[in-house]
Amino acid sequence: MKTTTFLLFLCGFFICPNLVHGRVGETEAQVDHRFGKPVGKWDDYIGYRKLYHWHGFDVMVTFVDGVSQREMFNKSQGYVDAHDYKVLKKVGGADQNGIVFDKAGVFTTKEFGEKYDAAKQAAWSKSNQKQQQQQQQQQQQ
Repeated sequence: MKTTTFLLFLCGFFICPNLVHGRVGETEAQVDHRFGKPVGKWDDYIGYRKLYHWHGFDVMVTFVDGVSQREMFNKSQGYVDAHDYKVLKKVGGADQNGIVFDKAGVFTTKEFGEKYDAAKQAAWSKSNQKQQQQQQQQQQQ
């Protein structure tokens, strides 16, 4: 039943391709409407992130000022194979309007991707420094 539903859903994407492109850049309300009720929300490196369960995928959307900037797709069970990547690229509007897609299942713009990676590196660096300071304090005691 799940496979049939998923296949019908994918067929709808191919029949109406203009309805599915350009997902990055939508408002929070549009994303909630598309993916359903979010199952989690937390702060992220640059903005905040919401988690959705959608057609066998866990979808994590990063928002900045109420607008989606990054969408990451992970298969809930199993792994994302080459066919899944091809379908996700088509339905997500990759290579259109500045939207890029990488092998990690992430849709974003190149500019935001660079900002996100820099913020992530800075956060990890700060976390590592804090951890080193705690270790030094423990050694001194």
